[in-house]
Amino acid sequence: MSVKKNLLLLILSLSVTILFLGNINLISADTTSSAVSTSSSIASSTATSSSSTTSSASASSSSSSSTTVFSSGIKWPTTSFAPWTRGKRESKDTVRNYYGFMINNDNGQYIEEYEEGNNIHVKVRILAHIDWNKSTKTRYYVVMQNGDSFSGQEISSSNVTRTKDVEYSKTAVWTVDLSLGNVKADKIQICIFDDDGKGIFGYGFWEANGVDKDGNRNTDKTYPYVMCSPIIGWNDVTNHNQSLKDGIFYVGRNTTLTMNAPKLQDSNVGKFDNSILNNAGESHFFGQNVVNNEIRTTYEITTDVTKLDGIVDGLASSDTNKYGLDTVLTYEIPSDNLKIPLSYGGLKAISLSAEALDNASINTKDYLESSFVDKVTGDLGTGHTLTYSWFYSTSDNINDLKKVSTEFTNNKDRKADGTLGTDWMTLSAKDDFTQYLEKQALAGKKIYLMMKVYVDGQLSTLTNPILVQIQTPTLKVPDKIDFGTIPAKDIYNGGSFESLTKDSDKLSLSIPDTSKSTWKVTSSIKENDDNSITKINGQLNILGKNLSATPIEVASISKHGLVDLPLNAKVSFRGYHNPLTPRTNFTEDINWNLSPETPIMASN
Repeated sequence: MSVKKNLLLLILSLSVTILFLGNINLISADTTSSAVSTSSSIASSTATSSSSTTSSASASSSSSSSTTVFSSGIKWPTTSFAPWTRGKRESKDTVRNYYGFMINNDNGQYIEEYEEGNNIHVKVRILAHIDWNKSTKTRYYVVMQNGDSFSGQEISSSNVTRTKDVEYSKTAVWTVDLSLGNVKADKIQICIFDDDGKGIFGYGFWEANGVDKDGNRNTDKTYPYVMCSPIIGWNDVTNHNQSLKDGIFYVGRNTTLTMNAPKLQDSNVGKFDNSILNNAGESHFFGQNVVNNEIRTTYEITTDVTKLDGIVDGLASSDTNKYGLDTVLTYEIPSDNLKIPLSYGGLKAISLSAEALDNASINTKDYLESSFVDKVTGDLGTGHTLTYSWFYSTSDNINDLKKVSTEFTNNKDRKADGTLGTDWMTLSAKDDFTQYLEKQALAGKKIYLMMKVYVDGQLSTLTNPILVQIQTPTLKVPDKIDFGTIPAKDIYNGGSFESLTKDSDKLSLSIPDTSKSTWKVTSSIKENDDNSITKINGQLNILGKNLSATPIEVASISKHGLVDLPLNAKVSFRGYHNPLTPRTNFTEDINWNLSPETPIMASN
């Protein structure tokens, strides 16, 4: 790095004013120097239950039984969850329908969850008597599991509404909306009791209800006249999708997310904490079923790669220790928000010193997560050809991505285009694209890289953009060094004078942590110009060194980080015995250079 400064000598009648003016000129360094700019930085109708509100009596439990018998005679599951009661609608009206909970994707019958004020509601669909709402014996109950412990409590009928959705000849599907208030549990199960008419002459349930997994009539009477929902994840919802459990996420291919929670309202479904990713992705309800007695709700996540193509701003990672861009996918479940931490794109930022780049190559294989490559090739590559191309942009126009192989054609060996998983872009010291990156860094511009992946020639996915940080040392010199007014007699007789701005006169250097060199600062002036201070026998001294036309080392720096060096600038006169013309300006150009003590040689 080279910087030029001007020294001004001004004759005013019998006094002299000497100033350093603030012009900074960059002078290109030789091949052994790291020339940098001081400003660079790497860079339906409703019927309400007519049941009266009844509070449960205190429960008593027995270690030899999995039920609790209340004083009302109701047996609820309390030490474990009960098998869920699966309702079944037969295709013919002459065939009996089986009472139970209905989960039917074709008919839009699901278990749902929503929030209203401070209350959390669960909506279930129940196949029951066509006039079930006329029963006065309906009771509601919630079984709760926390860790290995089970408990339960009745739900007041005042917190429940029943809505008839569709009628058949003798039965109907009802939507039951239960307000659970602020129930705290890892998992819950909704149970409903109704023995009105004992299932024969009244409006209640049968002693045994529902069907088994094969669709045959259930004969289990462990909990008479009680129907139970599948287990519902509550304050501890689980993500059952294996493809997202690895935390690797990329755009362009649909994936699914399955959880043990009810169906959510659309506004609460799948939001990224990154607005740009949100713009490119959507999450939609896909279906619901029961696995091992537990509810499973599935959402499909779709992403549009074209909405991210060409976007760097807001997606670029500068983290050199982590692959991809961290993001969180949130499903706003009223009982327990499900937050899924993900890493988008698989690429980590590149950071190294300019001197290291001169001595080694950059292989992108070292910066692209292998499991990301394996996932993309595994998902997209079967029976297809996967290729890649690298693109770059600078901070001048961050989203203006240009293809490396199109802009820099001199080196085919860098493999800026190739076969994914087989070829890797490599940037060597002599590569023209590498040299371009260094120049951009020296100019204080940021550089970004992104890889695009193609399946049979069609854009299919992308990596996250990354910041390429080529760390260069910086040198900053003062804008002005002011020696003030000097009497003419001191120029005639000789004398030494300090700068009036000595408290702020300093060199400021920044040495990258990755640098392995000791750096030196050299200075020189151009003597014997018509208005040079040397013409009047003046001598400029910086950092204890007299400056001349021959560059001289004024400082050596071996530590990293920010370094400030006071200049201790002085000007001295050895006695000038010729006439001085008033109002004559004298200037002095000072050249500064920052370079390694031992040059780092580029590899072959």
